[in-house]
Parts: sequence; structure tokens; C-alpha cells
Amino acid sequence: MVKVSLLAALPVVTAWPGVMEMNSQLQKRVEPAPRDPLFLSNKPNTGVPTTIFNAQEQFVDVRDGSRNPFRSPTTGDLRGQCPGLNAVANHNFLPRNGNVTIAQAVDGLGKAYAMSPELSAALAVIAIALAGDPLTNTWSIGAGFPALLPLIGGNPSGIVGTHNQYEGDVSIIRGDAYLNNGRVGVFQMRSWENLWRLAEGGLTFNKVSSQSDYVTRWSKANNHCFFQAPFSGLVAPAAHHFVIHFMSNHSAEVLGGTLTREVLKSFFSVTGDAPGSFVHNQGQERIPENWYRRPGSVPHTLVGILPDPLTSNAQYQGIIGFGGNTGTVNSYAGVNLEDLTGGVSTSLSLLKATTEHASSFKPQQQAFLTRQMVLLEQSDPF
Repeated sequence: MVKVSLLAALPVVTAWPGVMEMNSQLQKRVEPAPRDPLFLSNKPNTGVPTTIFNAQEQFVDVRDGSRNPFRSPTTGDLRGQCPGLNAVANHNFLPRNGNVTIAQAVDGLGKAYAMSPELSAALAVIAIALAGDPLTNTWSIGAGFPALLPLIGGNPSGIVGTHNQYEGDVSIIRGDAYLNNGRVGVFQMRSWENLWRLAEGGLTFNKVSSQSDYVTRWSKANNHCFFQAPFSGLVAPAAHHFVIHFMSNHSAEVLGGTLTREVLKSFFSVTGDAPGSFVHNQGQERIPENWYRRPGSVPHTLVGILPDPLTSNAQYQGIIGFGGNTGTVNSYAGVNLEDLTGGVSTSLSLLKATTEHASSFKPQQQAFLTRQMVLLEQSDPF
């Protein structure tokens, strides 16, 4: 077990300061031609096979009158670019204001998504190191917030302020920062419509890999400043698969879970029934009613994160990379995984290698992160 010590009339603006839609311009850019994977994976949406379905344990009660009903964010509530985090804050599994401690992340993400304690703690620790307040062990799922002692290191930026540190280009739905005037939370309708098409009949591991390939090749072909930093360049494709791990609905008939278009729309706060009719409703991400998460006895773990992007990269070579375009589109120059890990591509070796090579980390951030990683290793083996 991990132990872890604008306006009043427009409240949604405070949750995403400066974020604007820019889809009309981006729709005019070059679309990459579809390509087939080198192979198909038989991974279920849980990542590993499971024989368990316990309706009482897996049911996530978000009905009115429950402990976790949906509430739209209000003035001062922080929301960011991650629909999964926004949804659990809207249901009070994480604090509705968007400021979260390590303990709250472990508890809330475990209850809502069956995320393992060491995974949720590790993600929270990294968020605190990069954009949180180490004195209070607090981080924000959105924009910045006041630090306990701001004179020491300034106020934390929240994960919205971690571009090319924690989050990066090639989000599964959000647009690249450079193409959106530095904004990291812009909902990209072209990406959503591509994901929607892929989700016909249910979203699967192979379809998420295809989406990863699409957004990566789109960025290389359209963003002359496209960049994948050593750490965030690995986090982005890994986070793509969080969608099926944590949003799939489970049943006795489909133990590994299925992710329908309707459930996907709920989590991504989209209304409409087909391309041309979709509307993104900012801040309204929600867990659907009558939804069953993955089994608590088969949590998604820290060890289980990195096999997903590694498999996707083997299916569609070029998804993972550390580098970027060199001033023109389609001019990608990068570093191979083997250059960082000596050919050893285990989850822990990759995580350590990418954090150690992340030159964007400040010394105090790296020191905090190193200390916390040691504590995590001592608390729970990876």
C-alpha cells in the first residue's frame, strides 16, 4: 500500500483561461492517408485478460442522490485538458475545485477507475514536481493556483502549464500548442471525428493505436514546430490508452469491457450524432449512469502503462519518439528508445530514463521527483 503523507456570468472561463476553438483553420490542413498496422493485438480493453465481473463492486453510482452526482464546474473550479480527470472532479471523486493531494488522487482514481495506488501516486507525484506545490503535496488538474509559500518558487502552474514537460503534442483529441497560439486545451474536432469513426462497433486497443498513429502523423505533416520531449513524448501515447482502460463499460458478457460511442461522448462532453453535428460542451465531462468500471482486483498499474505505447509503436512505427520537426513540416529528427535505455524497454527503465533525460525539469523538480520515486519503489514494487 502506498502511503501519502472571469466572470461570475461566465464561470467556465476560469477553468480554461485563454482556451479557444480553432477547428475551422485546422480542418484545412493536410490529412495523413490511412495505413494498416504491421499486426493486430488481441489485448482486451483491460490490457490483460480477466475472468471477473462483480456488479456490486464495479458499479460506479453517479445518480442524483448518490455521493458522486454530476455537478458542472463553477467559478474558480479548475479543469484541464484531460477528460478523465475533469469527469472525476465533476463527480467529486477528486475535489470539485480541481486542486488535489496525493492521497485524494489515490483514493478517488481508485474508486472511480480502479487505477492502482502506485500508478495514481506516481502520476500525482510527477504533477507536483512539475507544476504543483511540494509543501502541501497539491497539484491542479487545470490551471495554476496559489502556493503556500509563493516566494520560494512562484505559484504552481497546474498541468495546463506543463507543455513538453508532462503533457505534449499529439493528444488523442486536443490540438498541438504551437498551432493554437500556445494553448494546450483546444478541442480538435478533426481528431474527435477520426476517433468517432474508429469507435464504430466499440473502441478497442487496435483502434486507439490507429488514433495514435493518425494524430502523430498529422502533427508531423502540419506542425513545423512539432516536438516530443523525452518524458512527455512517452506520456502522450501512453495516455491515449487510458481512454479504453478507464472509460470502458464492463459486463458479465464482455469481461474486458467495451467502449461505445455513447459512453465516449459522455466522457468527452460531446453532443451530436455524426460529423457535422458534433458540439463540444466544455467542462461537462461526466461518468455515464449505469456504468461499471474495470474490476478492482485487476487494476491498471504502473507496470502496465508502457507495454501499451510500445505495442502501438510496433504496430505503427513512429508513434514514440523523442525529437521533432526542424522548422519545416515532415522534417522529423529524433532519438531512438535504445539510445535512452540501452535496448532495455521495461516500464521502469523507460520511466527512469525519460525522467533523467528530461532537460526541461528544474533541479529542484528533479530532486523532488527522484526522492518520491524512491519512496514509491520502497512502498510498492513496480
